[in-house]
Amino acid sequence: MHALELIPCSSPWPLRFLKTVPLPPETTAKKGGRLSPNVFTFGSLLASCARNGDISLAVKLLRELEGGSYPDVTPNNVIYSTVISACERSDPPRVDLALELLNNATVALSSSSSNAGGLGVVGFNAAISTMARAAQWQMAVRLLDEMIMHSNSNMESIRHYHGEQKLLLHVLDDTSPSSWADGREGEMIVPKPDDVTFGTVLAACERSGEWEELLRIANAARQNGVALDGIALTSVLHACQQLGLAEVALEYLELMKELGDGEGDESANSNTVDRRTRGRMRKGARQALRGPDGVAYRLAISACARAPHGARWKEGIRLLNEMRDAALKTNSTAEAPDVVAYTAAIAGCSEAGEYTAAMRLIQTMRSEGIMPNVVTFSAVMNACASASAIMARRREEEDRSIELEDVKAPMNRALRLLEAMKSPTSSVRPNIVTYNAAIRACAEGLNLDVAFDLLRQLKEDGLEPTVVTYGSLMTACERVGNIEAASKVFRMVKNHDEEDGIKANEIIYGAAISCCRKAGEPERALLLLRKMISEKLAPNTATFNTVIAALSEAKPSFSSSTAKGSKETTSNTWEKALSVYKVMKSKHAPPGVSPNRQTYNILIRNLATNLQPGYAESLLTSMCDAGFVPDVDLYTLTVRSYERCGNPMRALGLMESMREVGYDFYDIKVLDEAFKNAVKIVNKVGKGFATETGSRRGYSDFCVGEEINLYHDDDDDDNDYQILDSLKY
Repeated sequence: MHALELIPCSSPWPLRFLKTVPLPPETTAKKGGRLSPNVFTFGSLLASCARNGDISLAVKLLRELEGGSYPDVTPNNVIYSTVISACERSDPPRVDLALELLNNATVALSSSSSNAGGLGVVGFNAAISTMARAAQWQMAVRLLDEMIMHSNSNMESIRHYHGEQKLLLHVLDDTSPSSWADGREGEMIVPKPDDVTFGTVLAACERSGEWEELLRIANAARQNGVALDGIALTSVLHACQQLGLAEVALEYLELMKELGDGEGDESANSNTVDRRTRGRMRKGARQALRGPDGVAYRLAISACARAPHGARWKEGIRLLNEMRDAALKTNSTAEAPDVVAYTAAIAGCSEAGEYTAAMRLIQTMRSEGIMPNVVTFSAVMNACASASAIMARRREEEDRSIELEDVKAPMNRALRLLEAMKSPTSSVRPNIVTYNAAIRACAEGLNLDVAFDLLRQLKEDGLEPTVVTYGSLMTACERVGNIEAASKVFRMVKNHDEEDGIKANEIIYGAAISCCRKAGEPERALLLLRKMISEKLAPNTATFNTVIAALSEAKPSFSSSTAKGSKETTSNTWEKALSVYKVMKSKHAPPGVSPNRQTYNILIRNLATNLQPGYAESLLTSMCDAGFVPDVDLYTLTVRSYERCGNPMRALGLMESMREVGYDFYDIKVLDEAFKNAVKIVNKVGKGFATETGSRRGYSDFCVGEEINLYHDDDDDDNDYQILDSLKY
């Protein structure tokens, strides 16, 4: 017997394409001498609709089946999955309809005795693909989470995770017998997500740049025992590269290497391979990876390069060599290191200041016939700049083995490289990024004059300075503490602001404030901080700390009518430093700004030195409350400040409080001596001590150490932001 079978095709009119083929008796039905369509017939017809994105016809046919128009045909998981797939291919993708069909199918097939497995993972994957294609990555992630939590029998976790949001699988909210299509008791069947499910969600997160969420999903796959394929692992490596997570990138690269372990046993896993690659093996699609390819290696190398402070630069070079060896084994030049891979490895050397290693990589590139580009040379110059910065920092820390010439040596290499690029025979010309890197090298090499000369040269080359250019110039001013040059940079930025819209940013202001500190100009530093806030910029904690340090390091200035030996000055900079601290503590502080350990260290030392032990002790308490354990020398300075103010009782109380943070003053020689002296004074003065010290308040208002509150009441909190404006110069 022959029957008419629809052949799935790309034509919008599938009924025109029929083929007469022999079919087994069980696949056809005959009524009254007529052949009638069965489930396979409708499956083929719906597949044609899905391929053409004809969602209207697909839904119409499904509704006819659900309504009993064909009593002998009951929609199964293939039927529902195919219609959901049509939602994905429609233009635009029908996410709402896909969710509706998903919920309906989950109820219908979970209650059907002929579909014991429910809808199956293919239907859920089709719904997630619809969300991904519609750029609804949040919905794709939510549906995946609901699948995971349901498969772990943790419905409460689903509701807690999404809070007030309604479940996408809203049928899971009602699993009572009345919810079943036929009144039969049971549970909703939701499949466990497979590698295709996770891979689709990972790709959606990658397209949306949701890197942290992508890594969370990848970790969830591993926790649920799902092995990701090569394409999905490449997405994970992309996230690691964007976030600079070298360790995680190396871990997933190793997982990628394991993909080729079962290469010789493909026949045993043919069904798994077919299922995993379904939909990905169409003409022009990327084939399944059997290990890291060139893209994976480049992403991993770049992730190492972006690790904080260039800590994994050696791993980047190791991966570069590994990439070369792998290409030689497979005789694949396409997978060999290219200019992108080398530049990424050099960028890692740049962060670490390993300029000699960067230079060696340039030589290796040329020996392999790979020509460095302008990005490569710029990365080498940045490596020189970082090297000079590291040398200068070590020299400031009194490393006597570092000479000034050692600081300038990397800078000189960068300048020679720039000259080579500018030569008539060079095929690579410097761009603004190159000049910015060279100016930064001069800044770190303490050569302000050449930095400004490079600004002139880049203008002569027809290039326009950027905000990065001026930031590097301001850094050059800061490194040598040249206030006049910093003012010149500000004037340049102002001129550009009027012409090209370039405005001074947090980096420029931060470098200028640090320059004021080095030049011993605390009032200018404070003025710049006020200007930053007035221009709606967001100074960070380090900038606030620099201003506090500048005010703390200021030498007392005396009025002409005050004797030089008097403690009364025309400007108490410690009060201004304390006011800046109050801004950091107020609700008006910029996002992410709060006092850190350095803030408290600077202020407590300053207050103790200026004979304000009461404030110093209050800050010690605040420091502990903030989770920082004060160093013992901060206690020592405060105790001595109390002694100098003639208040041994408070000194004794402070020493006793040290036990709460784990210090025992008996074990600290300086404090043990202070304790003994304080006891002698207390015994000698006796009860008249309070009256005596009370008469000395003119010496220092807070020397006696009464309880001091550094915080404002809630009613005064709105005035915290105006503290800086109230300061007088």
